[in-house]
Amino acid sequence: MRYMQYKGVVEREYKKSLRKIMYEICVVEGLNASLGAKKLGVAKEIFVFWRSFYRLDKNQQLFDQAVDNMEQMKFLYLNEAKGIDLSRPLQHQNEQSLQGLEELIAHMIEYYKCKHAESGGLAIDAGKLPLYEFAQELLEEYKTGSLLAEVENLKKKA
Repeated sequence: MRYMQYKGVVEREYKKSLRKIMYEICVVEGLNASLGAKKLGVAKEIFVFWRSFYRLDKNQQLFDQAVDNMEQMKFLYLNEAKGIDLSRPLQHQNEQSLQGLEELIAHMIEYYKCKHAESGGLAIDAGKLPLYEFAQELLEEYKTGSLLAEVENLKKKA
């Protein structure tokens, strides 16, 4: 028999399209090629072909998900970047203080958001954005005292 003949037999047996059958077996049940082929009663090579054709292999799914995430990331900071003025003067430029550090971190976050928006999410430099956002979170935790409380709590556990 040929692939199309096997397809017809399997679809008649399960009363569903092959795409739905393969999705249930590969994604929902998570069966590998050997077990999936055994369940459908077809050769492993046929099962592997169908799995690849419908892009249900784990690596294919991860790749497709990464591509989808990149497509969504293009528009992530687009609206925010429109309202950012990177040429505005810094208020704490000539001082080394917590406020100065906070202002610089906020400025860098804005800069990388603009870079991200300009490049459609593909700028390598924009990869630093999470680092600056984390630094901003740490500063906020420091100012509220929750960072100190966490350190004290960890001391008690040690």
